[in-house]
Amino acid sequence: MISISAINYKPIFKGESQNVDNINNGDKALNENKPQEALKYYQAANKENPSDYSIYRKLGKADFQLKNYKEAEKNFNIYLKNNPDDADCLIELGNSQSMQGLHKKAFESYKKAYNLDNTNDLAKRSMLSAQNMMLSMYAPQKAQQEKAQQAEKNLKEALDLTVKYMGPEFMAGLKDVSVQFGKTDSMGGASNIAQYENSKNTITVSDSYIYASAQVIAAYLVHESIHAHDKDAYTSVREEQDAYEKSVKFWSKNSKKVKDPEMDYALGLYKKSPLELRDRVKEIYMLRDPDIAQTSPNHPPKQHFNYNASKSKAASQSIQEYNVIA
Repeated sequence: MISISAINYKPIFKGESQNVDNINNGDKALNENKPQEALKYYQAANKENPSDYSIYRKLGKADFQLKNYKEAEKNFNIYLKNNPDDADCLIELGNSQSMQGLHKKAFESYKKAYNLDNTNDLAKRSMLSAQNMMLSMYAPQKAQQEKAQQAEKNLKEALDLTVKYMGPEFMAGLKDVSVQFGKTDSMGGASNIAQYENSKNTITVSDSYIYASAQVIAAYLVHESIHAHDKDAYTSVREEQDAYEKSVKFWSKNSKKVKDPEMDYALGLYKKSPLELRDRVKEIYMLRDPDIAQTSPNHPPKQHFNYNASKSKAASQSIQEYNVIA
């Protein structure tokens, strides 16, 4: 008798098992923001099995985090020769080219990704940003004006969506808060997508999101409005969890046909279980700052809090990027 489980049985040899371990260890290191360690594991896996083209994308990710942009471009191109329709990797390729100042090449990579899926907002905003960078090479004033007009238009539309979703009573508590595009702080080597600064009473969305769809920008305004509404300078695990959950609920109702990797990832967790999203947010924020408090002075309101000194700021970073894809 032959058992069903034996039909597709494939023995794993010692070398193959070691290669799997190298890949898993590399993924773990990259998730923990240890790209140099990840690169060593991926290089070992690549040496063991150079015909596994998925490893080249992982090498590219580690190289990109290490700012080895030329090497990252090379590895992404090797992967894409065998996976030409991978829009996510085309965007990563464009990013590595953009960081080298190769804006025309980056534009073409983003355009390919956008042509594969015109609902991909990351592809769209990256393509438009690269287009503006090319314009700035021969018409800097025109490029600056075009970018400013786009920023004003998108921010107004995003604010309108935010006010409509959060409601007039909630927004009345934010009447003194200003909203802008600009440079944001970095934590753990990654820039915040958006952040609230209590000392300036300002919500800043990263200027890399100027060309994002209004729904995407609004999702982060919803997130930061939770921080701003507390009227204090502190964040906490609970506050980040509540901010993510609120922005995910907004995204579920308002994303329509727009796709965003970060918001789609968070929504996917929430759909599995709200607890799964909260656990993931807690995991990531404690990874970034082991000293982060569980609750903050005004969050949750009217409850005891266990605030302790923390380097954290009320800020929104990607949680999706901590999961190695492919």
